[in-house]
Amino acid sequence: MFRFYTSFFLVVLSLSCQPLVGQSATGDVLAQAVQEYQQLLKRYEANRQDRQFVGPFLEIAEKYSGTKPALDSLTWVLKRFESGSHADRAISILMNAHAAQPEIEQLYLHIGNNPSLKVDAFYRKVINENENTSSVGRAHFRLGNYLVRQAEIAREIRANPDSLDKFKLFYGANLTVHLQTVDLAELRKDALKQYAVAVEKYSNVRTYKGELSELAGREKFKIEHLSVGGNAPEIIGEDIAGKAMKLSDYRGKVVLLDFWGDWCVACRMLLPFNRALVKEMEGRPFELLGVNSDTDRIYVRKVEQTQNITWRSFWNGGSRFGDISTEWAVEKWPVLYVIDAQGVVQMRSAGGHNKDEILKLIEKLVSEAEGK
Repeated sequence: MFRFYTSFFLVVLSLSCQPLVGQSATGDVLAQAVQEYQQLLKRYEANRQDRQFVGPFLEIAEKYSGTKPALDSLTWVLKRFESGSHADRAISILMNAHAAQPEIEQLYLHIGNNPSLKVDAFYRKVINENENTSSVGRAHFRLGNYLVRQAEIAREIRANPDSLDKFKLFYGANLTVHLQTVDLAELRKDALKQYAVAVEKYSNVRTYKGELSELAGREKFKIEHLSVGGNAPEIIGEDIAGKAMKLSDYRGKVVLLDFWGDWCVACRMLLPFNRALVKEMEGRPFELLGVNSDTDRIYVRKVEQTQNITWRSFWNGGSRFGDISTEWAVEKWPVLYVIDAQGVVQMRSAGGHNKDEILKLIEKLVSEAEGK
């Protein structure tokens, strides 16, 4: 009787732990993998020291690569180590042993915003080897996001050469050096390609945030119109006083477009900078324009008077979620866009903390406009 139940248990365990696609591990190996994983998980739950257990989980993933316990082990690692050497090791295992498995898309969220170059290689291998429509479509979308993030970090590094040691400490020396020299135009082109493929071939693939047709389409619009090198979208509306105004009316001038509201403390803290900038650029091809998100026009006109706000602001419909801010992808306030005299976005600053960088760029663009 004991032999019967033992045999029955092993059969059930073997059936419940079938290898993932392309894996030919035997039932005994799978049973051993499950047992080791579950024992390690119990030990961790009794201790919960992430750094103490990350090595053993990675060892299981390597020892039983391609199996469900291995994928579970890698999930455990990436949930707790979003970047760094442990994450890189986990992504390498994923790339080498799991890229063709449909279950791989479950780990995209945990890879998140990791800037490692291994992430680029991982998504490209999934795209080339995986046959699951959802996994491939979402890989294109995620790769597009990754490339956009790479460009953002690269610009930050290049704008702050005095902080190079800090960047190397945070991102690692190899990645920092790579981002110092990577072709930003090629990154932008590649990101647009990934979003275009996601929209054209995988539009019906759903994520927890919606379908790729909408998500990738929105990101494609951001690159084409709201990121550095994009043609700024037209704004047609009214100012606070109700007078018609268009963004294109200021073509030929460098524009600092400030999304602000009196309700926003950080926005109010930028007012001294804005006033000084307007005064400094007086008589030159420059214009400061606002997009106001307060709810009461009469109140805002009083604010303009008391705060000596001499520049015009578009009315955002009395809301932070108006048509203008929605199209310009403004979710947190303030946001500043620097737009050159040809209407091309040259900087997007969330929060406006990099005032020196903004001022330096505006001076450069205004000088170029004066020379034409």
